[in-house]
Amino acid sequence: MKEKIEETKAILKMITKEYHKPIIYSGLGKDSICVIHLSRSLGFNWPIMFHRDPFFPKKYRYANKIIELWDLECHDYPAHDTSVFYRNDTFEVTRHFQVGAGDMILCAMLYEPDEYIEGQYLCALKDIYLQPLGTSEFVWDVGIQGHRKAESKPHSGHKPNRLQWVCKQFLGSIDFFQPLREWTNQDVYQYIVDNGIPINTDVYDVKDGELIPKIDSTYNPDRRPACFDCMKPDNPKVVFCRKRQCTVNNVWEDLRKTVMPTDYPNYQEEDEKGE
Repeated sequence: MKEKIEETKAILKMITKEYHKPIIYSGLGKDSICVIHLSRSLGFNWPIMFHRDPFFPKKYRYANKIIELWDLECHDYPAHDTSVFYRNDTFEVTRHFQVGAGDMILCAMLYEPDEYIEGQYLCALKDIYLQPLGTSEFVWDVGIQGHRKAESKPHSGHKPNRLQWVCKQFLGSIDFFQPLREWTNQDVYQYIVDNGIPINTDVYDVKDGELIPKIDSTYNPDRRPACFDCMKPDNPKVVFCRKRQCTVNNVWEDLRKTVMPTDYPNYQEEDEKGE
């Protein structure tokens, strides 16, 4: 663990020598919060890019606590496009953010609440897919992420580079580094405990030296309670809208879908096998 920390710090030191305006992409989850803490321990008070939705502010109470506690400089800007991803009963609305000349995708998984109580769930179409869009002038020249091999996500559409400690994605003139790629779940938990970083007990349980997401998604900022009946490809052409209390057309054919073949391999399983 000590060796991994020193190698991660070496990567961060290299970044500050090779680039002029770094920014840390963070949802203030367990991985990226380690990156923020490590950079600050070296005296690099880099700003963070914290994209958040306008809904359910209680989901961000831990993030707000850390931002205030560490006096973080946070930036955000609107997505320039949205799309959807649906496979094996998993439905996500993806937001596309302009990054230099490239495009970064952030996903929000939707789930159907136990009860459709007004004010406690979203309309996936009107509230999320048809959200306000915009463009921005990207002024940073390098991004740092907390992604690790053990948590590679198939819906990102990008096969992880297992040959490099530092993963670089060439998005126009912007490079991205993932200095925690070789860290395990246990490494992350141990670093958080050893350094007295507050644990988000709203989202994680501790089990066998790991932080495990709770089944209850009330405070999980990556999950949204929503009705998405009118966006499902396997639903009828006309469905009943709970929000409007009337029948509406199924809009699946009119949506922009994230390109994802149905047989897309599960890189999470491959990483666990060490392939």
